[in-house]
Amino acid sequence: MIRRARKTDFPFVYPILKQIFDEMQMETIEKLPEDQFYSLMKLGFISEDYRYSYRRIWVSEKAGKVVGILDMYPYKDQKIIDIVLRHDYAKTGLPISTVIFSDQEAWPHEWYIDALAVDPDHWGEKIASHLLDEAEKVAAKQGYHILSLNVDQENPRAQRLYEHKGYQTEKTMTIGDRTYDHMIKRI
Repeated sequence: MIRRARKTDFPFVYPILKQIFDEMQMETIEKLPEDQFYSLMKLGFISEDYRYSYRRIWVSEKAGKVVGILDMYPYKDQKIIDIVLRHDYAKTGLPISTVIFSDQEAWPHEWYIDALAVDPDHWGEKIASHLLDEAEKVAAKQGYHILSLNVDQENPRAQRLYEHKGYQTEKTMTIGDRTYDHMIKRI
C-alpha cells in the first residue's frame, strides 16, 4: 500500500532515507554528528515545508511496516525547501549560517523526485517501481507534464530502473561531490 507519510512515520522513514545520504557522501552531512543530523532531519520531517517534510513524502507499507519512501515536490518549491528549517538550527546546535543542501537539483516546469529508496530487505519486490508510478499520478494531478530526478552515475541499478520506467538522461550535473545524470520523463 502506498500512502502519504504521517508525522509519526519519521523513525521508520529516516533509516531508509539515510541510505541516500550515506551514498551521497556529502561533506556537509558527514561533518555533522549523527545525533545532530538525526535531530535536524526530525525537525524538518515534522515541519510543513522542508525538503524532507512528511507533506512531501509518500511511503510504501507492507504488513504495516514502511519499506519504501518517495520524496517529491514541484520545481518552484526549491526556493523554500531548505530555508524554512534554518530557524530550527539552534535547536540542534547548528549555526544559522549552516548550509547542507546548496545545489540546484530541479529545473523549471519539473515535478522533482528528490528521494526514492527502499529498505534493502525488500529490494527486488517492485516497491520503487510502484512508487515511481505514484509519482506520475501525483505530478499529473498537480498539472505537471515532466517528472525529473537525479541518479548517481555510480548507481547503475537505479539507472536501469529509471530507464525501464521511461526516464531519459537530459544532462549531467554535480550535487555535492558526485556526478549525477538528470533524467526526465514526459507524462
